[in-house]
Formats: sequence, C-alpha cells, structure tokens
Amino acid sequence: MFLNKPISILFFVLLLTMLSSVSHAQAQRPTPPLETRIEAYSIPSGTLGDNENGAILLAVTLDIHSEWYAYSNAPGESGKPTQLLATTSNGIPLQVFYPEGTQKKDTYDPSVTIAAYLDGTVLFALIPRGIQTPFPVSLMLDMLLCHPTKCVPTRLNLTYGETGLDRTALPSAETQAWWPQFKQLVRQQAVHPKTSTPTQGTTEDVIIDWQFSPTYLQPGLEVASLLSAILMGLLAGLILNIMPCVLPVVSLKLSALLGANTQTGGKDPISAFREHNVFFVLGVLSFFLLLAIVLAATGKAWGALFQYRWLVLAIAVIMGALGLSLFGLFHLPVIDLKFGSGHKSPRKQAFFTGMLTTLLATPCSGPFLGGVLGWALIQGPVIIAIVFIAIGIGMSSPYILLILNPKLARFLPKSGPWIEYVEKGIAFFLLGTSFYLIAIALGGDSLRILAPLWAVLLGAWLWVRTQSAKATIRWGVRVTALILLAASVIWTMPPTVDTDPWESFDPVTLKQSIGKDVLLLDFTADWCPTCKVLEATVMTHENVSRWKEEYTIRFIKVDMTERDPEAEALLQALGSKSLPTAAIFKKDNPSSPVVLRDLFTVDQLENIMKSL
Repeated sequence: MFLNKPISILFFVLLLTMLSSVSHAQAQRPTPPLETRIEAYSIPSGTLGDNENGAILLAVTLDIHSEWYAYSNAPGESGKPTQLLATTSNGIPLQVFYPEGTQKKDTYDPSVTIAAYLDGTVLFALIPRGIQTPFPVSLMLDMLLCHPTKCVPTRLNLTYGETGLDRTALPSAETQAWWPQFKQLVRQQAVHPKTSTPTQGTTEDVIIDWQFSPTYLQPGLEVASLLSAILMGLLAGLILNIMPCVLPVVSLKLSALLGANTQTGGKDPISAFREHNVFFVLGVLSFFLLLAIVLAATGKAWGALFQYRWLVLAIAVIMGALGLSLFGLFHLPVIDLKFGSGHKSPRKQAFFTGMLTTLLATPCSGPFLGGVLGWALIQGPVIIAIVFIAIGIGMSSPYILLILNPKLARFLPKSGPWIEYVEKGIAFFLLGTSFYLIAIALGGDSLRILAPLWAVLLGAWLWVRTQSAKATIRWGVRVTALILLAASVIWTMPPTVDTDPWESFDPVTLKQSIGKDVLLLDFTADWCPTCKVLEATVMTHENVSRWKEEYTIRFIKVDMTERDPEAEALLQALGSKSLPTAAIFKKDNPSSPVVLRDLFTVDQLENIMKSL
C-alpha cells in the first residue's frame, strides 16, 4: 500500500517538525533559580599553619536569583540544610566550610527565624597539601531554594579543574574579600582534613529512615499471603487489559486478529489463529518474568523503568515507527502491523507484540494491582517471579481463552474495505502515543507543539480522504478536524491560576511537618497515565483549593517522573511500590497515615477528610 504525494509530503514535514520540537524543548528545560561559580586559590605558606603549605582552596559562589534564598548548613528550627560534598579525582573527600548565613524570618513559618544563604554566599572546600592529582574535583550541591510563593529542591553535580592544573598560577586567597570570613570559619572549626574515611552527609545519609504503620482505605483488598497475591494478581492482570496505557497495543492485537483467518500462510486457519495467540501469550509472560528479575535485583518500584529518559524516547521511536509503517512508508522487520501484508515470521511477530504490550503496561496501575505489588516486591526473587507470572496470566487470559477455543474467532468481524480506516485509526493512535512519550521525556513546552501537530496530521489525512465524499460529510469532517485542533491547543495551554495549591516535596520539611499539620501526599509521575486520570477527575485544581481551605490540609506533590531516592524510600515506607498512591497524615496519629492505592473517588477522599 503506497501513499499519494500529499500524504507523503505531510509525513516528511512531520519528521522535520519533530526534530525542531526536540531542540526547542531541550532549550527550554526548567533551570533552578541559581548559578554557581567555582574558583581555585592558593593558600599562602604559614597562613593557616605550617601544615597548610601548598594547600588549595575552592570557593563556590552561589548566585541566587532575586527574592530567592536557601537554608544554611545549620538553618535552625526548620528547613533543609544545604550540603556540599566534594571529592578529588581519586575519591578523597574534602573538608567543607559553611558560612553561618543571614538571619531572617522563614517564609514557610514567619514565627521562626532561620539562617539563610542569600545571593553571593560563598562555600569553601579545602584541598590539603600532599594530594598530587586532586583535579578534576567532583562536587554535589544539595539545597532547598525558597521563594515567597514556593520552594524548589535542588541538587547540582559540578566539576572543577582538569588533570595537570598548574597550581603555581593560582591567585592568592588572602586578596579576596571573603578571606577574613574564611579565617574566622577556620578558627571556629579546627582544620583536620580526612584522607581515608568517607565524608559525613553522603547521598545515602540524606535519605530519611521513614517508619510508619500505615492503614489502607480498603484493607480487605490488601495482600497477606502468596495465595491471595496470586489470586488478586490474576484479577489485576485481567483488568490491566482495559487500562489506558495498555489500550494502544491491545487494540493493535485485536485489530490484527480481524484478518487472521485469511492470512494463514497456507496453514489451517484454526491452527494459525491458535499459534498466533500462543506466541503472543509467551511474549507477555517472558517480559513479566524479565521484569520480575530486574525489579527483584534493583529494588525499584513498578513503572520505575520509565524514569529513564532514554527508555521513554526509545519506546516513543518504536511506537512512532509502528504508526508510520501503517501508512506504507516502510516495512518493519519484526513487527509489521499492516493488514493483509503477510509475515515472514508470524511467531516472532506475535511474540514481540506480546512483549511490547507488557512494556507499555509497566507505567500503568489499576484496581487490586497496588496491594499485590506492595506485598510482592518486598519478598524474595522467587515469590516476585511467581506473582508477576500470575499477573501476566491474568493479562493474557482473553488470549488464553482464544487458544483453548479458537473457534471464538468466528465472532470477530470479517475483513473488508472498512479495514483500511481501522488501520489508519490505529496508526494515528500510535503516533499520538509516540508524541505523548516524547513530551514526557523532553518536558518543557514540547507537548504544546506535538499535540496540535498530531491534530493537524489527522485533519489533513481526513481532508484528503474525504475529497470525493458528499459535501455534508466532507465539511462535517473538516469542521470536526478544526474543532480537534482548537481543543488540542486549549488542552496544552498552561493553566492560568494565581496560586498553586500544591507544595513541592522536601523530605526534611515533611519530617518536621508530620504531626504538626494535616498533610496529603500525592505520589505521581508524568509517565503514569492513571495518575493523569486522577488529576483530571479527582485531584483537580478546583477540588484541591477547596479542600485546602475547607479542611485546613496541606497538599504536597511527590513527583517521581525522574528518579528520587528520597521519594522512593518514603513510598516504600508507606507499603507501596506503584503509582498512583496518596497518603493522608493526621495530627493525632501521624505514624499511621491512611494510604489510598490506585484509583479512588472524590467521595472517598472527602469522607476521609471529614473524619479528621
């Protein structure tokens, strides 16, 4: 099947636009309200004692934007302490000197006075003499930047210097305006550089050891044994078939079956139909087993693989390639979804389609699945594998039924001229999925370009295909396409709200707030379609603003789009290993939060709030 010239031109424009949107989105990635400058200085002999001859001082200057501030290393009663970790090229940790900071009222709690770092603050890392090749020095700056309206957790990985840097050419530290301040810090803290033991405050030390005894909204659905995990896993896997993130490939699978009885390669139609389903199920179970091995070895949560941008982009490319192949632009070697094309390796086709189905299911959650995963993923590898195979069997159960009784294929519609429109509908569905994944990986404003682009491509294809149709049909389709384009533009416009009712997640601030305020934590991610459904129906801006005012609750969003060890540790302490998850902390019993898994309603949430 070949495309006519106008459609081919449209898709070449698509490829060029995608490339431009990638560069546009990368150029507009959000940056923290902070710049850093690192400079090296020599310390004159005898200034700090005889032992400091030849030492080097790194000065890290924090250029913090107007109206922003960071908590100091010793902020006082509240706030996350700023930490700077510095190591030499051969792994030797360096001693860091922190200024005291400026006393000011905390924006978060005006009744508290804290020590803050303002614009121009300088942190110091000392390279003692005797280290022959300290450069390049690696630095990790971890801090909480705050504004009168919000706080932003910031972690920067920095590097300074090159191997063989000329120490003799470094300027003298005693000529700098901050030199008296540094000498005062030295007098307050004796200089004893460590050369063999690790520095306190490593990344692992930052993670808080959360200890909770959570209760659950529906305790009867919680898993307590392997048998219940298997039974609920079977049911959860079956329900996954109708969840939004699985529909793209399941729709491909069901649509491909429409022509299964006529494209059998000379085999008996019943045997070919059964074989197709057998290898599809094997693909599903193989990927679930592989996923069980990976999650058992790494301790990651369900869907955490989508925290890696390269994987999201790779899947986006696969989905885009599948969609474009349905327009006849090229033929894919393994998974070729075009109807009536025939396949050289139908077994491979079915097997890898099953694997792709399961891969697309991993960011998705549904009823019963959260409780199953929360129990299974803290067990041993064998238990995890057994439970995951049960989920895979549940997800494959419609196809297992077709294997056992392939004559059910007679209930599927027969192929006909209408099948082309089904094929192209699937193609646009796949392209939309690809665009959505690209937007997740790149962030920024990329979706504001890709969503209208998808609407333009669909409208253009319909415009061309209905040129010979009746006038009423032709203009009805064109008006619908224009409405779809307008809707895509409106949908991707940034919300026009004065204040955001959500607070950003900061582990130190959260730990200090538990027991003092009523808190609702929402664990979410851009790659979680079920989370987006909740945000559009339950956790809307209007609902959250109303609840915040009516019930005096602080709403905290825990964004797990990218990897955050602190958020992962908190999620696990709440007995959960999947998204979406919400937790409500009461004042009178903060160690026993109420946890809501997977899907929940406005009424369920409001009933809990009324009981606080």
